[in-house]
This record gives sequence, structure tokens and C-alpha cells, in this order.
Amino acid sequence: MKSGYLIAASCLALALPNVALADEARSDGAQTAAPSVEEIIVTAQRRNENLQKAAIAVSAVTGDALRASGITQPTGLTSVVPSLQVAPAAGPYNLFYLRGVGNFNGNAFSDSAIAFNFAGVYIGRPSATTGFFYDLDRIEVVKGPQGTLYGRNATGGAINVLPKKPELGVWSGFGAVDVGNYSAVRLDAALNIPLGDKAAARFAVVRVKHDGYMNDGTDDQDDVGVRGSLRFEPTSNLHIGVVADYFDQGGRGVGMTPLLAPQGTPAATMISPDSRIGIYSPQGQAFYSSQWAGTLGRPFQAFAANFQPFLRNHFVGVSATAEWQSDLGTLTIVPSYREGHLNFNSFVPGFQVYSVERNAQTSVEARFATPDALPLRALFGAFYYHDHTDSPYGDYASNWNAQYDKNTLLNTTSKALFGRLTYAVTPALRLTVGGRQTWEDKDFSGSRISLTRICTAASCPTAPSLPYGPTAPALGAFPSVVVPALGAAPYGGLPDVVGNPNVIQAATVFSNSENKSFSKFTWRVGADWDLTPHNLLYVSYETGFKAGGFFYSPNGAGGQFAPETLGALTFGSKNRFWNNRIQLNLEVFRWKYKDQQISHLLTIGTVPTFVTENVGRATFQGFEVEGQFAATAFTTLHVDAQYLDAKYDQFTYQSPNSNGGVFNGTSCPTAGFANNSYIINCSGMRPVNAPKWTLNLGVDQRVPVSVGEFTLNAKAHYQTATMTGMEFAPVEQQAAYWLADAQVSFSPNIHGLTFGVYVNNIFDKTLKSQSYPTPGTAFYATTLRPPRTYGGRVSYSF
Repeated sequence: MKSGYLIAASCLALALPNVALADEARSDGAQTAAPSVEEIIVTAQRRNENLQKAAIAVSAVTGDALRASGITQPTGLTSVVPSLQVAPAAGPYNLFYLRGVGNFNGNAFSDSAIAFNFAGVYIGRPSATTGFFYDLDRIEVVKGPQGTLYGRNATGGAINVLPKKPELGVWSGFGAVDVGNYSAVRLDAALNIPLGDKAAARFAVVRVKHDGYMNDGTDDQDDVGVRGSLRFEPTSNLHIGVVADYFDQGGRGVGMTPLLAPQGTPAATMISPDSRIGIYSPQGQAFYSSQWAGTLGRPFQAFAANFQPFLRNHFVGVSATAEWQSDLGTLTIVPSYREGHLNFNSFVPGFQVYSVERNAQTSVEARFATPDALPLRALFGAFYYHDHTDSPYGDYASNWNAQYDKNTLLNTTSKALFGRLTYAVTPALRLTVGGRQTWEDKDFSGSRISLTRICTAASCPTAPSLPYGPTAPALGAFPSVVVPALGAAPYGGLPDVVGNPNVIQAATVFSNSENKSFSKFTWRVGADWDLTPHNLLYVSYETGFKAGGFFYSPNGAGGQFAPETLGALTFGSKNRFWNNRIQLNLEVFRWKYKDQQISHLLTIGTVPTFVTENVGRATFQGFEVEGQFAATAFTTLHVDAQYLDAKYDQFTYQSPNSNGGVFNGTSCPTAGFANNSYIINCSGMRPVNAPKWTLNLGVDQRVPVSVGEFTLNAKAHYQTATMTGMEFAPVEQQAAYWLADAQVSFSPNIHGLTFGVYVNNIFDKTLKSQSYPTPGTAFYATTLRPPRTYGGRVSYSF
């Protein structure tokens, strides 16, 4: 039935008048070209093709539009791509959800379900997706599993970030300065240098800095990025490109505000998120030190003066793209190497996350594509990826419980062969089949010390808390050593010799070493039909796969979880009407998710453990409509609306029972108990970051005057209520909201010079982006999206 609606919509092209429109008259009496919607070339299917000819669900945002929106981090994409929700996590990590499909990524063990690619290179670490948002040509968001052309960890889709390439034979460049509230400064510059008639280089830099949006100085930004590109075309059929980049991420990092919500329901005395009280501020510390600290028998202790958040991360990478064209087709080879060096301290989830880590990835992809003009069009390729992560130490610490990790080593090797065949039954009708075989090997090793301090009396007001830091605190010399099942000295024992005989320290010291291999064949079938030269109808079914992995566990060699899979049926239609003045694209989709990987706290034995496990099935279905209307030569209107019906069909998991069966930590019912844990049934719940309705509206208005031209850009984003945490608690829900941004720029009759002013989040909405229940307490840790920001900018291009 839904596909019939799409066919009818596409066939409207046959009834609409395709009249030639008279040129628009300018205010000064001159004539301009007839208005039309901008053409965008995408590479979502590993070929250069017009967005309107790509038989795939993809949204594209130009680099100029991203710059105008002030987007410098992935979280900003939420307001420009309705199907995408991006939230920050601890340190440099970002959480990507596409139509509700995503994963919580917070440490080196985690992989995203949305493949992130820069300059054609897959970026494997969710911690390394920030430093690319400057001097861009465009961003492409490919929706649904991409099991053939992308493969690895593209269960929900892919995000392609494409930088501007050097131009041959052209001296050009630009410089831009933005200043705004919160002491914001953004400096951008790029220079294109011709190197004879066969080569060119491009250099780009960015500096972004602003004070914190939270009252403790967190939610700040202090970033520097540098990129160099080289283009070399020694012959007409050989093209070589090289991209090298460096990114330094400083500042205090993502902020957190505590929300008091016993059993998930906001308390009357809860700190209002509107006040943006950060946990490090005097108000935040007053609240924190009034809350009970798990099993310690006393409230949390205020932070020491030297306990502060920080980001000291830097990333570097280099990649090349070589294309050789022949009569048989085009051979493309893309080798790359990237490194990430992490050193950060964060309290975003309500406990300390401190990590020192180095990861290095090597990848190479080779593809061969036959000419597009042939009736039978083929693309074949091979992919190799290796990631090595070395974390000498890190900790996840609260006053009553802490995990201290040492010498964590993780290795992932992924190999794949893939291909796609497209056959033109007629010049207007094409059939496509594709497949990908993936082999993935993973291993990890390391050691962990898990400590829990327990008050054995009614209360222990002087109980010593666990200190924050990367080194596990020993109890010191025992006057008389007693070693119960609580662990051996120096970490565990009875009594606690640091001053309180009613406090015991349970300790578990263990090492894990594990390896596992995964393999999967994923596939795609599809068809597309040109109803007219301006109207395309397509249908496809594609599968996706994300390998399993490991986590620290006191049982055996280490905890394991299985792969997750997703299958997607898509009907789509892409249309241009009225001499390209109207663009209307429609998509209807139905996705079936199986064995989703989720991460949460679980007690294994007596050890609180952050585990990843597979849970049940989910269905995501709905439709999306994207439209543009070139109303006049000076006015373009934009609309993008998505409806999403999503629910967990089967979602049952376990969580520790540490309160005698009073509250399972969620708003889902308790189905029973097993091994002193709740069996929680969240079947029927709506997934996290999956709003039912999402709407983007925009207008671009040019106003020519005698001394130059004014341009107005305004956009509004709306979404219905959204759950921001996996516990489905009332306090984790973000109510429906509108978000509005606007900018006005003026270009005088001086080539390349532009002045502008902007305001984002005009009505200063306070919006939750991610929520976490703090273990052992009655409060939730919540991150917020930016408040109202405004400022001015000046740019010059030549």
C-alpha cells in the first residue's frame, strides 16, 4: 500500500505542467537566470552521481550550510539531519543514533552502529569523530544498513564527511572570523595553491574556543585543527590525492548536571536543568555531598580541589586516493593510517571516567568499477582494517565502588570482499544485487582491580571513601590480617585499617584474555526506474552486521557478546518538478533489528560490572519527506519531515538487585529474579533517541540592493518527546521542542567580502541530550545541548 503512494506521487510529474518560467526581474531592472534547486553530487554508492539519481536513501548537507550553522562538532548534526541524533558522552566520545539505531559508546571496547567515514576512510573509534568539521565540501548521511559497500559497523547507516579537494590551476582561499557570547572565537582559513597545471595543494586550519555553557566551566571547547591536501593528475586517466590532518582537543570537556529523581521520578527539590548547574560548581558540590554514596553508609565526599575535568587528546591521520581509469573501468585504491592519543578525566555519567589510551588503525580499500554507460555495471572491492588499542591505565571510580584497569590491549582485524552488479533491463529500468563477506578477528587482554567499600552498621558517617585516581588504594599494613571472601591484602580485608572498624573493603583482582572470530555474509537486492528524466522510483532490501566483542568480567577469560544484525526494506522516490524549481523526495522504510548490543551495569558474583549484552528484537518503520522549492531567483524554501514508529519487540535483560527488590532501576516491569539480579522486561518500549516526529524547516532569502546583497538564512527544528536514557525513566525524557536559528549576512560590492550576525537556539531552550542513572544513588547525570549563542562574523574569499 505504501509503495503505491510513492508511485502515485512520482507519477504526478506526468500531470504537472513542465512550463518554462520567465526570468525573474531584479529590483534594479536586470534579468537573472530562472530559479532552480541546487544540484548536489554524492558518492554514497562509491560513484560520483547526482543526488537525485542515487537510488538510495541519503541526505546531503553542503559545507557552506554547515559553516553557516556554526557546526564544529558531530552533536550539531542533530539540528540539520532529522533522522540523526548525536549526543556527547564522557571525554571525546560521541553517541550516534540513526532513526533510533545506535549504541552507547563509552570506552575502548565499544563500536558505533553508524559507520563514520572521512575522505573515504572508515574511522573505527567513536572517540575519534570530532576533528573534521571545517573546510568541507559536504556531509552525506546514508540511512539504513550498508552491508555491501560499507560493511563494517554500518548496521544503522553511514556518515560520510568529505573535505574540499584542491583545484587545479587556481589560486584561491578564504579567511573567516566569528566572535560571540561565551567568549566564543572561531578562526577558519584555507589556501588553494596551483603547482603547475597537473597538481595543486590545499591547506586549511581551524581554531574554535569558547567558555563553558555550564556554570562550572564545562561544556567548553578548545580545539585546533590543521589539514593539508595534495592533488596530482600526471595524465588524464590517473588521479592521485593525499590528505593529512592533525587535531588537538583541549578544554574541560562535556558537562553534567545532577537531577534528583528517586526511582526515576523527578523530585520537587530537583535542580532545574535551566540553571545549568555543573557538578563541579559550589551548587553542584553541595548537592553531590548531600546524596547517599551507595554501600558506604554516608553521603558522597566533595571533590578535592585538584580533581578537575580535562581533555588532552590529539589525533593524526594520513590517507591517499589513487584512481586509474581505463576502457575497462576505474581502479581506486585508498590506503590510510590514523592514530588517536587520549588523556581525559570526566564525571559525565556521575562517576569518574579517567583514561589514557593510544589507538592506531591501518586500512586499505581497493575497488574496481566498470563504466556507467554499459548495460551491465559492476563494482568489486576488497577491504582490510586493523586497529590496535593500548590503554596502560584507566579507572571508573565512585566513593563506594571503583574499577581500576591496567595494561588493556585490544586488537581488531577486519577483512572483506564485496561487490555489486547493476543491469539495465531498459535504459530506464535497472536491477541491482550486491553482497559482502566479512571476516573479523578480535582479541583483548588486561587486568582489573574492583573495589567496593561496605558499611556493616546502620550508618558509617566517618567512612573513608575511595579516592579518585588511576591507582587502586591499598589498605596499608594489617595489624592482624583476616582474609575472608572479600579478597586478599593489600586491596581487601576486614577490618578496614584506615580508621573505621565498621567498613569492609571487598576486592576482586583478576586478569582477562580472550579472542574470537566472527564472519557474516550481508547482501542487497534492489531496483530503480526512471519514470521520467526527472522522476525516480526505487526499492531495495539490505542487511547489516556488527561483530560481537568483549568486556572485563571476573568470570573466566572475559565477558563476551554476540553480533547484531539489521535488515531494511526501503521504497523511495526522487522527483524534480517545474523546471527544477521543486524537489520532492519520499522514502518509506521498515527495519528489523536483532540481537541489539546494549551496555549497562550488572553485578557478576559480587562485582559491579559494566557489561555489553544482546537483547531481543526491535522494529523501526516510517517515512521521510524532503522538499525544496525555489520560489523565486532569490528565495528557496526547505522542508524535511520524518515519522518514526519504533518499538522493542523483545527486550529482556538483567540488572543487579542491590536494594532488596524495591526498585529495578527502570520504568520497565520486573519479570522475575535470577542470581540476585532483576530480570527486566522492556518489551514494547520506544527506543532511545527515536522521536516519533521530526521536522526541519528553512528559508534562504537574498535581497539585492544597490551597494551589495543581504542574505537571510533561518531554520527551525522540531521533534516530539524523546527518551535520552536506557532506563526509560520519566526524568530521562526530553519533552517535545522547537529549536530556531537565524543569520543575516551582507556582501558589499567588494568581491569576496561578507559580514554577518547569527543567533542559534533563539528561544534559549534547555534540552537534554543524554541521561545516566548514577550507580548506588537517587540522582541522574544529564548532559545538555548548547544554550542560546549569538555573535558576528566576517569572511573574505578570493
